[in-house]
Amino acid sequence: MVTQISTIRRFSLMLALLWSAGIAVSFAWFYKHEQGTVLEIARAEARATYEKDSLYRRWATKHGGVYVAVSPLNPPNPNLAHISERDIATPSGRALTLVNPAYMTRQVFELADSQNHLVRGHITSLKPIRPENAPDPWEARALQKFEQGAREVSEVQMMNGRRYMRLMRPFVTEEGCLKCHADQGYKVGDIRGGISASVPIESHDGAFSSVITGGVASHAILWFLGIGMIGTGSRVLTRSARVLEKSEERYRTVADYTDDWEYWQAPDRTFMYVSPSCKQLCGYGHEAFYADHTLIERVIHPDDLAAYLDHEHASFEGNPKPIDFRIVRPDGEVRWISHICRVVYTKDGAENGVRASNRDITDRKRADETLREQALLLESEVRERKERELELEAKNAELERFTYTVSHDLKSPLITIKGFAGAVIKDLQNGQSQRFEGDVRRIMAAADKMTALLDDLLELSRVGRIVNPPTLIDMNALAHEVLAQLAGPLEQRGVEVLLQQDLPTVWGDQRRICEVLQNLLENAIKYAGEQPHPCIEVGKRDGDGSTVFTVRDNGMGVAQQYHETIFGLFNKLDARSEGTGIGLALARRIVEFHGGKLWVESDGAGQGSTFCFTLNMMPPAAATES
Repeated sequence: MVTQISTIRRFSLMLALLWSAGIAVSFAWFYKHEQGTVLEIARAEARATYEKDSLYRRWATKHGGVYVAVSPLNPPNPNLAHISERDIATPSGRALTLVNPAYMTRQVFELADSQNHLVRGHITSLKPIRPENAPDPWEARALQKFEQGAREVSEVQMMNGRRYMRLMRPFVTEEGCLKCHADQGYKVGDIRGGISASVPIESHDGAFSSVITGGVASHAILWFLGIGMIGTGSRVLTRSARVLEKSEERYRTVADYTDDWEYWQAPDRTFMYVSPSCKQLCGYGHEAFYADHTLIERVIHPDDLAAYLDHEHASFEGNPKPIDFRIVRPDGEVRWISHICRVVYTKDGAENGVRASNRDITDRKRADETLREQALLLESEVRERKERELELEAKNAELERFTYTVSHDLKSPLITIKGFAGAVIKDLQNGQSQRFEGDVRRIMAAADKMTALLDDLLELSRVGRIVNPPTLIDMNALAHEVLAQLAGPLEQRGVEVLLQQDLPTVWGDQRRICEVLQNLLENAIKYAGEQPHPCIEVGKRDGDGSTVFTVRDNGMGVAQQYHETIFGLFNKLDARSEGTGIGLALARRIVEFHGGKLWVESDGAGQGSTFCFTLNMMPPAAATES
């Protein structure tokens, strides 16, 4: 792992190397510069020597040479034998010989050669009169350069094991030179040769060494100072970095190693920090949020985005409140987030954005939803249980009434049978047979009534247990069939029947629905009363989501207090009427079994009645799906 401390150390090492390289380059430049300075000094000295030699040679040339006493060291110059006044004598008889400028210069140079520490010189030419003046290889190259236009040639050369700065400039033929060299074909202005000056460099080595020593010392001091400063800075930065890394480690331990999705959002909505845990929670890495701060708006579920934006605005206004919202991961999974945040401030007290914490509460939401569903289910079960209890209570009450009614109504024919049977026995004992036939008829009528009651009770008990498969019923056809069965009673009572022709089709047990319609029509015929023009209408009307079938009559009517009583067992408004009083109860039981309701509407006695019922039985396929 690359840390700040290792980075500082690498940077310090690199800086030390660069500093060392810089000092080395500086010293190399200094050394080269000082070396060049020494050479320039030697070159300047050589130029000064050349100028000096040129001046006295020019002086001698200007005066046509000089006469000196003849001696072994200065014999007459054989190269000047063609000059008539080469040798002269003084009035005292002293022998003098002519010394030309070149000869004079050569003698001076030879004198200097005998002094090792002096500057050496040499006069030479590519066509020397005197063979000893022939050029050495370096001088020959310099003379050739003069022929090509060079005005000066200088170079460091080794001579007799010593380093010399050699400098050479050309000789230009002057008028005085022609005295000795006219025979060689020179003219004024021609380059006739040159004079070289050789300055020993070692005479300057002491000063050079002293300067270099000082340069080494100064550069060494600078190097040590730089290295010391780099080292000190490195140690200071290392200590600061170590403290900072410890602080960052504590921060990372708190912020990075958490299951919650933490982030710090600046006032401009950009993300200053996003914990790595966001990848596991929302599916996007923290780099994605750093690159695009609007990504969070695309992560949030569209249905919850408006609420989040309102919350975000309130948070930056200093009024943050917790909020729960959904996010959509890249794989499409939806997760619930519990979001809390607070405004953060700089050390100066200025607002510095918002720090937020997001926790995954999907499991909790699912558990809450499960609990809610279970609560609703339990509430539904409790409600159903209460309904069943109420239904059971109603059935128990109905059973009590049924038991009481059965026991009461069945006792009546039994009492009749028992009474007339006793009367028959007494008549037999008394020998009176004239009443036998009437009593027996009454006994048989009572038995028939009991049979009818028992048949109706058996029929009522079968409703809901014996069911024919549901079929599609054409109510128009069914109504015509029932009316055909009741044609006799209708004609006998003179009842007019009006049948609506657009009755719909329904699903159900056709035999049972036929019984409902038949009971309602028989009831309407039975209670037509003294109406001179009895009329029955069979039709339909629209109800709340279903069709309401109606059987309306203009007969006796039903008072308000009896609207429910008439649907009880054996309850009849007119005790003298025919039947057992179980027909309406049977009809309601059949309708309820088909998912519908049966009720009566009447404005009171003599106002006629309208019996209404609905049928909501579904087709077999729909029932299976339900």
